[in-house]
Amino acid sequence: MTITHSFAGAPVLILAAGFSNRMGQSKALLAFDKDKTFLEKIIEEYIKYGSSEIIVVINKNIEKEIIKNQILIENTRFVINKNPENGRWSSILTGLKILGKKNNCFIQNVDNPFVSADLLFDMETKISFDNYVAPVFKGKGGHPILLGNEIIKNILAMDETDRDLKGFLKKFNRTEVETNDKNILVNINTIDDYKKIFVI
Repeated sequence: MTITHSFAGAPVLILAAGFSNRMGQSKALLAFDKDKTFLEKIIEEYIKYGSSEIIVVINKNIEKEIIKNQILIENTRFVINKNPENGRWSSILTGLKILGKKNNCFIQNVDNPFVSADLLFDMETKISFDNYVAPVFKGKGGHPILLGNEIIKNILAMDETDRDLKGFLKKFNRTEVETNDKNILVNINTIDDYKKIFVI
């Protein structure tokens, strides 16, 4: 059963500005099923959860594909990372500058489309101003993560020099949410990764 959040949930940054060189095509527009792309599936779950703002960080090339495929979803903002070659960190900064110093924010990679509204709700119940929350399957951390306000402020005070988010977060408290869904560990980086999971 999917929980529908009756209050305004935390905003989300969906990171989709990578060049997808190993995939050979935009991961955001890969088919999740016969009706939805990865990006549409992810947005659908955040809408079910009740996310207050949905921001998708993209590059200029993906913008053209999104318009072509008419992926213009209500309550979703598409923001262009002008320097996607600077890596994921620059996409996070780009999105957080648009959001400002919100209390909390989910960071969602577009190559993990298996997020669920139920998981998002469970994660939100564990957040505080100075920690971050990660889902865990059998001791391994997965996606997405939920950042508390103190972490967001720290990121906004930094420049776009590429940083390892995982390493950066080590100085903050991590709260874990156990889940039985092993798909939180999945990253779809190559066409072979995709074919192992999806038969469309």
